[in-house]
Amino acid sequence: MSLAIVVLLAFVSYARGAALELYETGAPDLGTASAGRAAMASDASTAAANPAGMTVLDHSQLLTASGVLLPSTNFDVAPQTTTSGGGGGNAGVFFPLGSFFYVHKLSEKLRLGVAVFSDYGLGVDYGKTWVGRYYATEESLISGKVNPSIAYEVNDWLSVGAGFSFGVARLTFQSKINNALPRVPDGGLSLESWDEAFGGNVGILLRPLSKLRIGLTYQSPEDYKFGFRPHVTGLGPVVDRIRQRIGGVKANIPLTEPQQVMLSTVYEVLPNFSLMGNVGWQNWSAFSEFPVGISAKNQRSIEANLHFSDTCQIAIGQQLRIGEKWLWSAGFAYDSSPVSRANRVAVLPVDRQLRYGTGIQYEINHDITAGAAWELMDAGPGPFSASRGPLAGTLQGHYSTNLLNFVALNIIWKF
Repeated sequence: MSLAIVVLLAFVSYARGAALELYETGAPDLGTASAGRAAMASDASTAAANPAGMTVLDHSQLLTASGVLLPSTNFDVAPQTTTSGGGGGNAGVFFPLGSFFYVHKLSEKLRLGVAVFSDYGLGVDYGKTWVGRYYATEESLISGKVNPSIAYEVNDWLSVGAGFSFGVARLTFQSKINNALPRVPDGGLSLESWDEAFGGNVGILLRPLSKLRIGLTYQSPEDYKFGFRPHVTGLGPVVDRIRQRIGGVKANIPLTEPQQVMLSTVYEVLPNFSLMGNVGWQNWSAFSEFPVGISAKNQRSIEANLHFSDTCQIAIGQQLRIGEKWLWSAGFAYDSSPVSRANRVAVLPVDRQLRYGTGIQYEINHDITAGAAWELMDAGPGPFSASRGPLAGTLQGHYSTNLLNFVALNIIWKF
């Protein structure tokens, strides 16, 4: 295998480790850290969370939400690191949040819905002088999807629903290349690609007791296939043959939003107080092993493996109605880590995740409710250890700060 293919394989493997599946769509369940998400069915966001829940809504309903993701991600360099440079400062990338959910009451038993939102992506920007610049300096995955759905109330205790989704995503990646000569500045490599994917979701909602709801949902995987024509600049004479070899090469790599299953319950303890919870599973191991297609003079496909593992989620939450117009939410969730220290990549600085959420809803009148929610996600210390030859060197360290703040405002119209 040529040096150029080895280098390209290393970079596209990093590019593939770019994204995290997120529950944070900006909907009011941000305030419960997603606890009870598949069973609450309290607003139009159920069109995405569990389409079966649309049958619980008494009226047609529109929900819009907007907000921001404010990250704080700081890498601490370990002494074993062999390259020079700093920690990269706050590598987290600001992202706007926005979503739209609509449920139409077609009849007493039938509902139609549509959801426009994003639940997959992430971004990091370590800067050009970061100690790990030969692994990655900047990467982002931005995605959005449209999810029309339908739901039917079979009887008083059972509803079913299903949806179809179309997603679009943009993946970008940048890194430095070590020219291996004194006083010769680093070269650079950048990749950019767009693609679309299709998927679907199904759900059931059970009401075995008047005070108890049980929701079960399944979301299918969505497979993106990004095609890159690498852009290489500033290479010195020692490694210039990399540019000559890969200048006309196109790399094709798949990137999968994992399938997931979520089971949720909501129980009305008192007329003004409810408890809720989730257990969930995400199929990250399917995201792990993948073929890298190299289109050049000799067509070839190379297998790569990020050694990701399936994850589980546990969440608990509560909602308390204060007076007639105020509803306070709070919740906590735990997600296991999709990757071990030995296989972690710097573009996905995620360990186990702890989510703390709270929110408030205010009923302006019978038809309009406004709300705000905040969630803090602690993505863990993410200890990191990697070695990739003499040009990239050894990179070790952990994240002293690894927090994501989600803040969103929402408004609900009933008509």
